Amino acid sequence: MSRHAPIHYFVCSENLDDLHINDVTKNHTIVEYFDSEDVVDLAKFAEIVKSKPYCVQKHFIVYKDNEFCAVETDNVENTFVFSLSLENRTVLRLTTGKATIDTFIEEEKNVEDEYANPERQPGFKLCDAKGEIVPDGITFDLEIIRDPDDYEELSEEEDAEYDEDDRGSKDWVAVNYYTDDGEEDHIFGQPQYGESFECETINGIVYLKCGDGYLYINNDSYTADIFIGKKVPAKDQRIQIHYAKDGNICLTGWGDRNYVSCHWIKCSYGMIGFGGPDMMKLRLVW
Repeated sequence: MSRHAPIHYFVCSENLDDLHINDVTKNHTIVEYFDSEDVVDLAKFAEIVKSKPYCVQKHFIVYKDNEFCAVETDNVENTFVFSLSLENRTVLRLTTGKATIDTFIEEEKNVEDEYANPERQPGFKLCDAKGEIVPDGITFDLEIIRDPDDYEELSEEEDAEYDEDDRGSKDWVAVNYYTDDGEEDHIFGQPQYGESFECETINGIVYLKCGDGYLYINNDSYTADIFIGKKVPAKDQRIQIHYAKDGNICLTGWGDRNYVSCHWIKCSYGMIGFGGPDMMKLRLVW
């Protein structure tokens, strides 16, 4: 049983299938539905939350059309929109009182100061944290640099799964090969070991590869995953590599500021995808 009060979700009835795909209830929530034709009345939702003293009183969540919105109960104009990849961590920080909507807004404002400009750099070469160029075709592992807060924000049940040695172990980018028929493999994070990657430069563009497949974005997918496919990605499918100030790398879609994040859903599974300020930094190990 969770030690925290449940948070209230208001979910559009048209998005019922998303609840099964994304398992919204895993966050220890109360779920209430509204029709897609209804006006999203945040003030009304706030009054419903206030009438249920056993749930989180300061915030609630609205979910519609693959978009989550955290709302402050006493000031419904104060909101924060976030994606699926940030759902668990955002909700947990709200329910435990470790963050408010203002916290998330401030973190988002600070993103540009902490991370590299996502504009494409002419003559880009893939380098490790020491500045050494990684040649095409040379394999390397991608270590996920985990924020210590990720351990602190585990649920009571997840925290019980860890021993102290796990907390000091390294986390790596791996590949999920167990996908449904017709779906491409995608990457995820896990402790202890990962997959080997390499880069390939084509017409001055550096692509990340795993085996003979290229990492790419599928804009038609209902998930925010990064997939691996046999074809060289088209421009709107490309992954762009950037350098953080510490020399490690972070990833975006091609030419935008939508950075890739890794959210640790369970102690042994990190969901890698797009959304929000919680960016994933990677260390090249070769």
